[in-house]
Amino acid sequence: MNKKPFLYKFASLLNSAPIDSNEARFDEDKQMNIFEDGSLSWKVTTKRYSNVYTSAHRVPAHRTPSNKWVPSKVVNGKWDRRVNK
Repeated sequence: MNKKPFLYKFASLLNSAPIDSNEARFDEDKQMNIFEDGSLSWKVTTKRYSNVYTSAHRVPAHRTPSNKWVPSKVVNGKWDRRVNK
């Protein structure tokens, strides 16, 4: 498995993109974006989070692409943490 972090692929795109704030660069040691003044780029979004409940539902019986029969099953309800719109 590749040991480089997923966001490392986009580090050069971030540096070349016009940014309203200070210039940012990717530090391999800290594995984070760092601004010119040395502060870390922690926030991904400025929006607040909300908890949303996805109700339980039944997945109907069907055939898979390989023509195998899959019986119906119940998917339990879940609480998801999402960003508000």
